[in-house]
Amino acid sequence: MSLSKFSFFREANSFRSLTISALSLFLLFPMNASSKAADREELVSRYPGLEDKNLRPENPKIICPFHRLLERAGLYDSAKDSPGPLLVSILKITNIAREFGCDVLQCGTVATAVSGGQVVTRTSYFNDVNLESLHTALGVSHDCGLAFAKGGTEVNASHRARTLSALAERQDANGRLQYEDLVAVKEGICAEQGVRNTFAGKTEMKLIYSFLGGKKRGYIDYSDVERFLNAELPLTVDAPDGI
Repeated sequence: MSLSKFSFFREANSFRSLTISALSLFLLFPMNASSKAADREELVSRYPGLEDKNLRPENPKIICPFHRLLERAGLYDSAKDSPGPLLVSILKITNIAREFGCDVLQCGTVATAVSGGQVVTRTSYFNDVNLESLHTALGVSHDCGLAFAKGGTEVNASHRARTLSALAERQDANGRLQYEDLVAVKEGICAEQGVRNTFAGKTEMKLIYSFLGGKKRGYIDYSDVERFLNAELPLTVDAPDGI
């Protein structure tokens, strides 16, 4: 085995240990149970771009819908001062997420794990997250996405449309979805692609459901899922919670 390969595997093993430790903290200390999401009107007042009817086109290279929404609304514009990939600091991501009600421990842990995974694959730098290369985050990235195809590196409009169609079929007469509906569609995508759902993939469903008000109301609106996956601010928002 060459020295470069040995170094890579050593870095990968070190990152796995770091990720396990970080995710252990994430599970053991669910501190955001006491956090409170900012009111939607307050968020729009603070960041008018979230509600702008003339939003710029979404950035398909950002496969996470939450960060795609924030970038589209201009919250990451300060990170675009120089050409190259969209690198955003862990601190900035954590601070913005906190304004949306996500506890520092939860969102900070996830951002740190993504940054660490990208450092190993040499697509980002320590303490930064490359939002346009989330698929390269070793130990965190996963297939069977809601808006990107298997092995995809960008949002795929037809795949997203199929996901929304599957969810639309599961909504009740009032246009509502249960958490189980999200999970069923997610698992269906995984089965279709021949891959297993991962811890990160399962956590994603919990974050989406809670962000769209599911934990508080006991359901989410299909229309909000549609808005969210298309990088538009949902009409109902609450604190994201991956527990």
